[in-house]
Amino acid sequence: MSFFSEKRSPKGIFTAINSLNKFPQQLLAKLCQDVVDALQYKGSVPQVSHYQSELEKNSIELGKNEVQSTINVLFFLYRDASRASNLDQKQFLEILEKQTGITNQAGKVLATIWEREKQNLPSLNMPNVGKLIDFKWKVGVTFSSSISENLVTPFVTINISVSNTDDLVQTHSFEMSVPEFKEFARNLKEINQLLEVI
Repeated sequence: MSFFSEKRSPKGIFTAINSLNKFPQQLLAKLCQDVVDALQYKGSVPQVSHYQSELEKNSIELGKNEVQSTINVLFFLYRDASRASNLDQKQFLEILEKQTGITNQAGKVLATIWEREKQNLPSLNMPNVGKLIDFKWKVGVTFSSSISENLVTPFVTINISVSNTDDLVQTHSFEMSVPEFKEFARNLKEINQLLEVI
């Protein structure tokens, strides 16, 4: 079963593969693991500056855009392969070599990580769970309550409208303390960084 399709592949994939081929095996394995960890929500998006620095230590000059493209292509390949749940290590490597121009050495690194982690990658063939229709928020302050007269406690109220699979819209509301909202905002920022990479 082939997971790679040029029709679905991002622009510049072959240039990114050429950059990926320049990575030393150990560094490529670390980058692959970091990408897989990010896909499993165990880690954050790999930092370009870190890998650029590591490449320089190995006397390999790749620009920021080339390193970013390498990270992007790894996200694409592992996400795309996760659609083919029965893809084994050998098939993964054969497809990469035949269709992307990856070297055998680099392909083996990617295939080894794939074989070890494929069961832990989230399936991208998820059932339809609904669609976000609207997201509203507002800041409020509690000044007093029946227990205390001088609270002055800020909070954030969030209203989310979701259309379910039957196109019925449901609205869910909840409140968060400021620290909870800051953590929520940090998670959204991390999601945004991941989307920029992909």
